[in-house]
Amino acid sequence: MSHKKEPELTGRIVLPNDPQYDAARQEFNTFFNRFPLVIVFAQETQDVVNAVRWARFYDVPIRMRSGRHNYEGLSVVDAGIVIDISEMKRVEVDRKRGTATVQTGIRDFAFYEALGSEELVVPVGLCPTPGIAGLTLGGGASMLVRLYGLTIDSLLELEMVDAKGHLLHANADHHSDLFWASRGGGGGNFGICTVFRFRTHRIETVAYVEIGWDLRDLEPVLQTWQDYTTPGADERLTPVLTVASGLQPMFPAHQPQETFPLLMQGVFLGPAEELRHLLRPLLRAGTPQKVTIEEIPWLESVARVAATQPGSPLPFKSVVPFIHERLPGTAIAVIRRFIEAPPTSMAGVFFHGLGGAVARVPSQATAYFYRQARFNMSILASWNVPEGAALGIHWVEDFRRAMLPFTRGDYVNGPDLSIKDWPKAYYGSNFKRLTEVKAKYDPENVFNFPQSIPPACKDA
Repeated sequence: MSHKKEPELTGRIVLPNDPQYDAARQEFNTFFNRFPLVIVFAQETQDVVNAVRWARFYDVPIRMRSGRHNYEGLSVVDAGIVIDISEMKRVEVDRKRGTATVQTGIRDFAFYEALGSEELVVPVGLCPTPGIAGLTLGGGASMLVRLYGLTIDSLLELEMVDAKGHLLHANADHHSDLFWASRGGGGGNFGICTVFRFRTHRIETVAYVEIGWDLRDLEPVLQTWQDYTTPGADERLTPVLTVASGLQPMFPAHQPQETFPLLMQGVFLGPAEELRHLLRPLLRAGTPQKVTIEEIPWLESVARVAATQPGSPLPFKSVVPFIHERLPGTAIAVIRRFIEAPPTSMAGVFFHGLGGAVARVPSQATAYFYRQARFNMSILASWNVPEGAALGIHWVEDFRRAMLPFTRGDYVNGPDLSIKDWPKAYYGSNFKRLTEVKAKYDPENVFNFPQSIPPACKDA
């Protein structure tokens, strides 16, 4: 009788009795408090292979993690193994080919810095600390998204450890179905990505804009802001807009010294003079309290945007629906109603301009379905005391429901376990094909979690 050899865990292994266990199990969303059996901080791809084989041998639930930013805390699990790749962050630039090969544990800001010294960029996220694995696999929207598309639109190839602990390389020519699914199918569904190869873009100086208003100007500002996301709008500008509850900034520890309930930011690949001219309608909307339009190094613009995003762990609830048509006055009235009745001292909504290069890729060309959305909106509540959790969660859910007449679909990188028809909400008509890819690469559904893609059923 033969016995299978017991696989061995390698890498930096953290167990429940280790002093660093509590720090190692903590998610960015501190609302979640889970206790894994073991956490493996992989140092190289082989550590990931070994961890998957170990988990299969002992039939232990698997979660993979890079930046810990999953909104529903799904990158950690009770009584399971967490395979964490955050210590794998090597970057290699091939200037001749214009590519960057990067291990998937690197975080947004560190990746920007690594390439910025070469005057290159791969458009990843806005927040400084998410890992690029999860961000990329769901789509990835940056301050350059209208000109260069989503992060997945710069992705050329990936390395993945599959459910059997085998190493796969997927690109347009090899395992092309897996490559399709990995561009917008969400993190953790098909395997554990360890390396990405991206096309890079040249970048140096950019024009940066920051405009602040009082909340009373919400209607004219949001109406005008939407003009910058229309199909004919200049794609060199990607605009974002933060609407805070007015009680205090959403993320006070990370805000610039001056804060405004309405804050528009944008990065423009062109001269400041041209940007000022482009923004004239917005500058005439309401009464701006502060206007900054200047040419600065690209990395400085990244830092300024990051300063207005959550930079350290906090408890929160958030969801990210897409908007395809101009928001009418009735929708803006709904937004005002919720913003003026915040559940806690930290609540608001963040609009991120899309369209442009994103919309030129067909909805079925990658797993990311909602290509025609003009922008998305992140509805978010955080709280300082545990009693604030129920209030914040209900407020976000009620806000999302009230906006349903004006939204279509939800961004998979902002998962919300209260969404019932999540296959359609995240993936639209691409869901069926995603289940077929799942059935091919993970037929036993080893990589499963709430709202994970199930394998398609075999025909009887």
